[in-house]
Amino acid sequence: MTAEITIFAYPGACSRVTISALEEIGTEFDVRWIDISNKKQYDSDYLSLNRKAKVPTLIVDGTPLTENAAILNYLHLAYPDAQILPASSSVFESARYVSDLAWCSGMLHPMVRQIRNPQKWTHGAELEGIRNDGIEKLSKECSFINDRLSKSEWWYGADWSILDVYIYWVYSTAAKGEFSLSEFPALAEHAKKVRARPSFERTLAREIAAVEREGLKVNAATL
Repeated sequence: MTAEITIFAYPGACSRVTISALEEIGTEFDVRWIDISNKKQYDSDYLSLNRKAKVPTLIVDGTPLTENAAILNYLHLAYPDAQILPASSSVFESARYVSDLAWCSGMLHPMVRQIRNPQKWTHGAELEGIRNDGIEKLSKECSFINDRLSKSEWWYGADWSILDVYIYWVYSTAAKGEFSLSEFPALAEHAKKVRARPSFERTLAREIAAVEREGLKVNAATL
């Protein structure tokens, strides 16, 4: 029996990665757009599903699951044939994939927020210092990412994985907040390949349609 799946998301947010995974899997799912630009993530109905007041939230047969790393690992385990992560030969290897997801969500993502939304990190006037700290930290990580991608087709070698979409989301989102990618040429090539993936194209089309249809405060041209 096919699970009933709903994803709560916002165009351009990290929920894009989750939608891309669902598109890659090919299972039926419903998208509910939460207008975080108008703080709709704090509405009581949504807080009853995700007390953290953020996206994504995945609902599977009526039960919510939060945190991108957990959601993506669940989708990988529930739909192994889709290979959104590589097949693992051991429990330890599987844990290393989860480690990479946690790195994206727990380390890289906060750096992006420092760069794009430094005001969320302080009640004071230290915005420029917070942004510059995020740029410095993410630059070090992108040097590592650039080196790895310059030696392989995708993050895990010859085969695409959802890590490629997550990493793309990190650097492309940061680039919209004064983070320069000029020193990382492998990222430009990687971005072209990620955006050409049919599952990503369908995801982007969903987001653009939502912006145009629901009047969400996102510039569709920058998605």
